[in-house]
Amino acid sequence: MEKLQRGNKLWHMKFVLPEHDIALKHWHAAQDKISKPTLDEQELAEIGHIVMDSLRHELEVKIIYWVNGGFDEIIGVVDHVDQYEKYIKVRAEDDILTINVDCLISVIYLSGE
Repeated sequence: MEKLQRGNKLWHMKFVLPEHDIALKHWHAAQDKISKPTLDEQELAEIGHIVMDSLRHELEVKIIYWVNGGFDEIIGVVDHVDQYEKYIKVRAEDDILTINVDCLISVIYLSGE
């Protein structure tokens, strides 16, 4: 009767096919991803005001945005806003990053504003 207990090696896989191993890794990576959050109109309006202030007055802002199932952040100045294509360009140090408006999570001032 000892052979049929769950703690026994009988219930564990003795080997894993390479295809199964790859599929399991992809499945575990997909479980760690975060779905893209949606913002209400008030949050979008507040983000819009801060982005336009940064564009007009070259104020430094911290932008948190969603990308590929996770969150990333950048500190910089908004360089360009395209309302038709719905993206912004942020100038940070030596790099310019393009971010879709739909992916924005929060934008906060870093200056004394």
